[in-house]
Amino acid sequence: MNLTWLFSWRSKKQQNEPKDAKPERRPDAQSQGSGAKKPAVATRPPATNLQRPFEVQLNIGRYRMEPFTEGGICVVMKGIPLEQGKPKLAVKMVREQWLNHQAVRRQFTTESQIVRELHHPQLPKYRSRGLIDGKAYYAYEFIEGFQLINLSQEQQRFPPQLVKELAKDIVGQLLEQLHYLHTSLKPVVHGDISSENILIDTKQKIYLVDFGCSHFQKQANKEAYQWLAKPSFISPEQARGEKWDHRSDLYQAGILLYELLKNRRWNEGTTKRDKVLFAASNQRQQDNFLEGVTDARTSAFVAKMLDPDPNQRFQTAKEALAAIKS
Repeated sequence: MNLTWLFSWRSKKQQNEPKDAKPERRPDAQSQGSGAKKPAVATRPPATNLQRPFEVQLNIGRYRMEPFTEGGICVVMKGIPLEQGKPKLAVKMVREQWLNHQAVRRQFTTESQIVRELHHPQLPKYRSRGLIDGKAYYAYEFIEGFQLINLSQEQQRFPPQLVKELAKDIVGQLLEQLHYLHTSLKPVVHGDISSENILIDTKQKIYLVDFGCSHFQKQANKEAYQWLAKPSFISPEQARGEKWDHRSDLYQAGILLYELLKNRRWNEGTTKRDKVLFAASNQRQQDNFLEGVTDARTSAFVAKMLDPDPNQRFQTAKEALAAIKS
C-alpha cells in the first residue's frame, strides 16, 4: 500500500507555494572541503534576531530566513532561496543562552560532522556550515512533509486502521536507514528515534531527521545519555544510564512500530521521571502480546525489538529488516 492518500489534503497548500521556491528534498551529504577549514562567515543586519524573518548571505547563496521550529537547545530556521536554482534549507543554530556551554557546543559540532558525512537518499542532505553574526550554524536541504506523530494526532484525517497497514512499511524504511548509519565508514548511533523525528515527504518516502542526540559509535557511552531528548522513547539501558549502542536505536524503532500498530503510547509514564522509570524497569513481553492487533509473526517481531536486554534483541538493523520482510 502506498502513501498517496496521506498527501491529497496538501494539494491546495502546495499550489500556493512561492513561485521562486523549489520543491523541497531530503538530505544526502556533500563534501565541502576538509574539516580543518574554517567555516565561511555569513552576514546579516545586526539588529535582526532569530524570532523574525531576515535576509542573509550564506556561502551557497542569499536566503530569507524564517523561524521554523525550536527546542530547548537549538532553533531551526527555514531558508527560502532568493536566487534561482537553490534549494530550500533547514538551518540549525544553538540558542543564545547555550552558546557558552562547552558540552552543547561540542555536541553541536558532532551533529554537524555526522550530517556532513551522510550519503543516503533518505537522510539529511548537507549543504552548508558557517557563522551568522558569529554564531555557528549548519544547513541541510529542507523536506516538504510532516512529522509521523501527525498520524496519531489527526485520526480523522489518518484513520488508525490505514496507519496500521502502513506500519511495517514505515519501520522497514527506517531500518534501512539505520542499517546505513550503523554500518557506514564512521558508524553512527542516532539515539533519539521517535515519531517526531521521522518525516513523510511528498514523494511518499520516510526520512529520519534530527541528529542532535547522535554520536559516532566510538563516542557512544554513558555521557551520551544527557542528549536524549524524549523519555517516551528511551531504551532501558539509556534510562539506567548504562553504556548503549546501536541496539538502542532498534529498541526505539520497536516502540515506533508498537505505537503505529496499537494506536497508543508504549511508555505509560506521565512525567519525565515516570517515563524514565518505566523504561528502566521494562519487562520482556510475551511473543503473542499483540494478539488481536496484528499477526503472530509481527507480534513476536515487536516483542524481540522491545526486549529489555540488548543481547536478546535483533543484533543489527539488517537482521531486523530481514525479519520484518519475511
